[in-house]
Amino acid sequence: MAEFTGPVTGLAEIVRIAGEGIEGWLREYDGYLGLVMLADEESKTSRVITFWESRDAETRSRPARQTMREQLAGTAGLEVVEYRVWEVPVFEILPATAGA
Repeated sequence: MAEFTGPVTGLAEIVRIAGEGIEGWLREYDGYLGLVMLADEESKTSRVITFWESRDAETRSRPARQTMREQLAGTAGLEVVEYRVWEVPVFEILPATAGA
């Protein structure tokens, strides 16, 4: 998970546009499973979470992702304040129900 911060307005829109751009790029990596991007306009913080089928898959893609992360942050006027790799022992998303 990478955490970004910076004095930008429209953070959620910046994150959405960046997500559209990097989603296709990440799909080129073996073992890539998905992406979640979070934005908090009030604290001017965003988090990017990528999911990988194994630690090895994440490790192999890490150098290229680090370069891309730094480039995107600089372009958007953000700073990478933290990067950590987390294990995901539980992951469950329930299907949406009609009318909910």
